[in-house]
Amino acid sequence: MHTRLLRTTSSAVVFWSLLALMCPAAVLQADELTWGTVRGRIVFSGEIPARETLEITRDEEVCGLPGLQDESLLIHPQNRGIANFVVFLDSRDEVPVHPTLSALVQKPVELDNKGCRFIPRIVPLQTGQTLRMLNTDPVVHNAAAYLKRSIPFNEVIPSGKPSARQIGKAERAPARIDCSVHPWMRAWLVVLDHPYSVVTNADGQFEMKLVPAGEHTFHFWHEQPGSLQELQIQNELRQTTRGTIPLSIPAGDVLDLGDIQVKAEQLQSSGKRR
Repeated sequence: MHTRLLRTTSSAVVFWSLLALMCPAAVLQADELTWGTVRGRIVFSGEIPARETLEITRDEEVCGLPGLQDESLLIHPQNRGIANFVVFLDSRDEVPVHPTLSALVQKPVELDNKGCRFIPRIVPLQTGQTLRMLNTDPVVHNAAAYLKRSIPFNEVIPSGKPSARQIGKAERAPARIDCSVHPWMRAWLVVLDHPYSVVTNADGQFEMKLVPAGEHTFHFWHEQPGSLQELQIQNELRQTTRGTIPLSIPAGDVLDLGDIQVKAEQLQSSGKRR
């Protein structure tokens, strides 16, 4: 009996060890991980700069009609919230994903060329998820994606003829997309191996739900500076490590960061604004 028990115990150890090697997330879920939420609002600190009107140099009959303005920095005029700010869980290890979020990878994500703009400006995307690139304008556009870990692409997108592709590797930072036909057009792809990325709305608000509880590293990113050097969170000025800070996600609760102040001098474009 004693020998049989040892064999059974040994087999169980081998089974769970192999499962941990092959599928760490499965082991974590078997241990009944709990989940939490992180939320906050990114706020501009300083004098709000005036937005520039873009110089339209091609297809003026289509692109010149809306009176396009620079969208690289969008600040709410009343509450000073910063739109299109990206917050994502930054990990080189496999991240456990809540079961209700695991199916999101099967749902295509769309990037439209509309009014001679990329809509949306920021596109969160998981590896293996389909990116559908549309063109609802009556003129030809293209999407040139400057990926670093996957093969970059430059794809022509005729009017009314969508294109689709998948990206195989996660990027360490958002990847730029340009339209070489209309050089003022710009968007960004946030390509990760998991669904834990959010983009602030027009009020600067973000909320990331069903995050695995515990301490994780989060990346705070905006297209003008890229990774921010410091953030003021709950009246505490926190220095980042290449845009990242550790946060502890409470089990079954919400980590509310409140208003996160970003100084104006950090949001200075290093190149031509669009």
